[in-house]
Amino acid sequence: MKTKFLFTGIGIYLIFSSCAGQNTSSLIRKNENIAKSFIEYLNAHDVDKFITLFAENCVYEEIASGRSYKTREKIAIYIRSTLSGIPDTKFETVNILAKDSLAVVEWIWKGTNSVGWTDMGLPATNKYFELRGLTIMVIKNGLITRNSDYWDWNSFLIGIGAKQ
Repeated sequence: MKTKFLFTGIGIYLIFSSCAGQNTSSLIRKNENIAKSFIEYLNAHDVDKFITLFAENCVYEEIASGRSYKTREKIAIYIRSTLSGIPDTKFETVNILAKDSLAVVEWIWKGTNSVGWTDMGLPATNKYFELRGLTIMVIKNGLITRNSDYWDWNSFLIGIGAKQ
């Protein structure tokens, strides 16, 4: 009797563990897909789709420049400005790591500084560049609540030809 109870208990535990594993695995796949969509929408220059990945009360940080944006509207303005400065912007995904509450994307930003950003004092140089970086996304309920982009500002300035 005790053995039957023990095996029944172990069976129930395994079923629940398996289900929990499937839920975690499903959540990880969803977060990985959010990270893939993040890059896909940037590469398509589809800012309207891009901002749907974010919660309304999210925080988007650009660590290198110290800038931070706290609404979808402000993120859209920032992304449009970035894309307008480098109109041929493309991001190559190097690696994606997803967990149940976050995703990390290692990427290479490629493009030509054909327009520049006059508001930041960065002129057009027509120089092609490649810049490695990392994005860390905190994800809750299928939306990015915090996004932090890490890359080196000095390497960016040298890459776009704004600094020697």
